[in-house]
Order: sequence, then structure tokens, then C-alpha cells
Amino acid sequence: MGVRYLIRRPFQSILCILGVALGVAVIIAIDLANLSASRAFSLSTDTVAGKATHQIIGAASGLDQEIYRRPKVEVGIREAAPVIDGYAVALELDRQPLHILGIDVFAEAPFRNYLGNGGTGAGSAGAGGGRFCQILTQPATLLDGKDMAQR
Repeated sequence: MGVRYLIRRPFQSILCILGVALGVAVIIAIDLANLSASRAFSLSTDTVAGKATHQIIGAASGLDQEIYRRPKVEVGIREAAPVIDGYAVALELDRQPLHILGIDVFAEAPFRNYLGNGGTGAGSAGAGGGRFCQILTQPATLLDGKDMAQR
């Protein structure tokens, strides 16, 4: 486009420049959305799977506790953590299925950070700090969502 064309048709020139700017903005927005989705997927995968490299999964009847003790005590593998994962039915909540996840918070620190961004130990102030310590010091306590607790 020549300068003479731009001067004779200012409205078309402005529309052309706005069109190019809008196209560039859309491309940048799509790229940012893709990066954000990729990062969210990576974080959620890390949250669910943790940093573990191996898993021992039992059958429906479960695993013998010796399978966890032997690598820790006899072989000397210190970074190992048991996870008990299963489902239960809440009779008081119209037989609603509940996902139960049992962990050893002291052994889980190298693999997952259940305490939020703040730290990896049980005494950390992340995600409620003192409230989380109640789970370790009071019998028959658990972590539950607000909606489930109200029900």
C-alpha cells in the first residue's frame, strides 16, 4: 500500500490495521490458552500421580503388609510411601459412594505435597497449617470437602 492510497482511504486503512492487530491478539491469546492448559494438565498429573517412579498394586483382596516393609527395612529404600485407595458406601447419605484415600503423611513428603504450596512436612503452615495438624493429633479425624461435611 502506498502513502497516497492510505491518505485517500483513511477508514479502510484503519480497518486494515485493526484487522491485523486483532489477528495478532487472537493468535497470542490462543497460544497463552494452550500454554495454560498444558501447565494445568502437568500440575494435575503431578498432583494425582506424584513423583513416584514405581507402583505396587494389589488385587481386590489387597497386599500383604510385608511387601511394604521389606523394601524399606531390608533393602533400605527410604523413599517409599503406602497409599490405601478404595471406595465405601455412605449409608447415611443415601448410599452415596465415597472415594477413600489413606496415606502416611510422613512418608509421602518426597512424592506429593498435600499441604499446598508452603511445604512438605506435617508441621508446615501450608493449606491450613494448624488445622492439618489436628488430623495427626486427634483420633478419628479426616479431611473432607465442605459440601460433604455439611451433608
